[in-house]
Amino acid sequence: MQKPGASGTDGGTSRADLDIRAHHKKVQIRLAVASDPVTPPEILEAMAADPSRTVRRVLAARTDAPGKVLRALAQDPDLKTRQSLVKNPSCPSDVLITLVEDPHWSVRWSVPEHPAANVEVRRTICRSADEVLRGLLAEQDGLDEETNSVLAADPSPNVRARLAAHTDDPDILAALITDTDPKVRAGVTENPITTTNQHRILSTDKSATVRKAAVMSEKLSHDELQRLAHDRSVDVRWCLAIWPTTTETVLRVLAEDPHPDVVAPARARLGENT
Repeated sequence: MQKPGASGTDGGTSRADLDIRAHHKKVQIRLAVASDPVTPPEILEAMAADPSRTVRRVLAARTDAPGKVLRALAQDPDLKTRQSLVKNPSCPSDVLITLVEDPHWSVRWSVPEHPAANVEVRRTICRSADEVLRGLLAEQDGLDEETNSVLAADPSPNVRARLAAHTDDPDILAALITDTDPKVRAGVTENPITTTNQHRILSTDKSATVRKAAVMSEKLSHDELQRLAHDRSVDVRWCLAIWPTTTETVLRVLAEDPHPDVVAPARARLGENT
């Protein structure tokens, strides 16, 4: 039986044998050393500078790789190596902080959902110039109070809207329902913890964008939908006419709407129901 770490052409797992094979000219042999569970940490550390990106990718994916190896690979020029690193559940938080500023979006955007993304990592993300990255953080469950507060004050309404749709903090949600940007208030309608009363308030919002979002939430009472069938915004009434859960009673009101763009889908829906 072949010993662990044997390449098929070279054998042995002693420190000296592994060291020799770690510098072998054949990539396949070095790859076997990089993936061998008995390879000592000091050899793995030296292999972090291996000329083969295939070898470095294997190192980046090792859940038992020494922290020194993973820290070195955070600056690796090979994208797939860094992608393997950020997907490694053992990647430490200080390495994730480095990856927050990675030049490639696919690496940066993977950081918020990493299990080691602690408060320090989140603080770094909140300071990032990458709006999408901050928005991805806002979508995470179980954010700490500090992160929630910083994101709720984020300069981008897109980030605040993602927080509004995903936060599990009722106090943050209550603050965002009064946000000055309608996109953020519309985000509140998507949140599963939004209360019945909050949905009712959103259905009377001054912005048609928010009232449309309230319709699409499917959390409004029949009376509220009846009221929205007479909404001043054609867009809101049109949304109500096309929305699949709108009741026949409301559709009959919309079928007599003064605007043809509302009448047409409402009558078409009524025809489907007869």
